[in-house]
Amino acid sequence: MKVLVIGSHGMLGRDLVNRLSNLSDQKNPGNEVIAVDREHVDITHGEDASKFITQVKPDVIVNCAAFSNVDACETQISEAFAVNARGARNVALAGKQTGAKVIHISTDYVFDGMKNEPYLETDKPHPLSVYGKSKLEGELAVQEIKGNCVIIRTAWLFGPYRKNFVTTILELGRKNRSVSVVTDQHGSPTYTTDLSDAIRTAISKDLRGIYHVTNSGTCSRHEWAQKIFELTGNQVSVLPLKTTDYKRAARVPQNSSLDCTKYTATTGQKMRPWQEALKEYIFQAM
Repeated sequence: MKVLVIGSHGMLGRDLVNRLSNLSDQKNPGNEVIAVDREHVDITHGEDASKFITQVKPDVIVNCAAFSNVDACETQISEAFAVNARGARNVALAGKQTGAKVIHISTDYVFDGMKNEPYLETDKPHPLSVYGKSKLEGELAVQEIKGNCVIIRTAWLFGPYRKNFVTTILELGRKNRSVSVVTDQHGSPTYTTDLSDAIRTAISKDLRGIYHVTNSGTCSRHEWAQKIFELTGNQVSVLPLKTTDYKRAARVPQNSSLDCTKYTATTGQKMRPWQEALKEYIFQAM
């Protein structure tokens, strides 16, 4: 099986390539993983995407490419929609034309955060930010193509290959005796290694439709920061902060927790708690 990973230089993309390559070597030596990023193919241009994917002839395409700087999207609107919406459509269309399965990675930010419970796949999206709106438009475009596609929504990613919430908090903790973190934003931290394994499962099980995939459990960003310092043994005070007191360009959902029951019921695999994943990540990084 030939798997094409688009957006391979990103935090998820790099981890996914490593996980798929390692697992292929050990269990499926015939599998081939092709890692590409924007210097290899510009997915915002349909002809380029189509030509490249036709030449590669992958069995599976995993589209990890995204304009994911949420605040920057507020001012770079055309760029956000070019990658997150038009790019998603171009990849899905090229996948259908070549007969490839397409796995599209989306986000919890397609929701407005007003629900008091974790969001189901069937809940109606209502994004607050340009980032969320562009990612939702990408989801709708993928669905309209009606190819062999699966959309995986995930949230609050952390992993070894890019700066993330964990590295930012640790950096602040090294410079200060206290950090202020919002208490009224809730979600599910997700380890890119675990998400990569779930994507591999989505390939092997030939999933279709929309699935929510995060590490299990939810927390506030304040609780997440406390756990980070607890695991690292850093004596740093985590002070409470309200979203309204934290100025940023984009509006973000206060509750973006995702219900992953559908994924577990379909695959028989339950994602491990975010605390366990965080512990493994921190211990490997230190």
